[in-house]
Amino acid sequence: MATLNDYLQAGTTSVSNALLARFAQTDLTHREFVVYLLLTQWAQQHQDTPDLAAVGQSAKLRPQEIFGVIQSLTDKHAIRLVKTTDRDGKTVDQYDVTPLLDQVLAPVDAQAVAQADKTGRAVFSQIEVEFGRPLSPIEQQTIADWLAVDHYAPEMIQLALREAVLNRVYSLRYMDRILLDWERRHFTTPADVQADKARHLGL
Repeated sequence: MATLNDYLQAGTTSVSNALLARFAQTDLTHREFVVYLLLTQWAQQHQDTPDLAAVGQSAKLRPQEIFGVIQSLTDKHAIRLVKTTDRDGKTVDQYDVTPLLDQVLAPVDAQAVAQADKTGRAVFSQIEVEFGRPLSPIEQQTIADWLAVDHYAPEMIQLALREAVLNRVYSLRYMDRILLDWERRHFTTPADVQADKARHLGL
């Protein structure tokens, strides 16, 4: 029979009650939520990325399934891969689990969220089609940050994609340089970009 000391040695994981109370309002599946909780546990005890195979075993998932779940959690903006510094000053990757908590706590309009999610998925799909391959989780996070953090308009991302394809450079890094240049020059709409091109052509 387990003793109190056994319980104490096992440790605890802190989970916001908001996640449990509002789980039904998210678009996560039950197994995605289990993996999310396991990632939360890891994040509270470590400073690097977890062994996903071990996480999969804890969640009763096969190796190929756990990678699919991680990608889905990234697609749904429940987690994101970030770089952080460990105790030794080394730069390491880590899964940030706060985006889902931000979602369930934010008093936002449900219709607006649905529309933004639909727009984001359309951008993802278009880039995958033009690149001719699925996007990696890191690439998906980059695009998500363009939309949610940098607040680039979807049509500007699509225009940057067009520029990349025309130059046969199938790289998000290349697109990012284009978007940063447009931001520096205060181009916020495709019309701004076209007007600049017209000026250079003397039209």
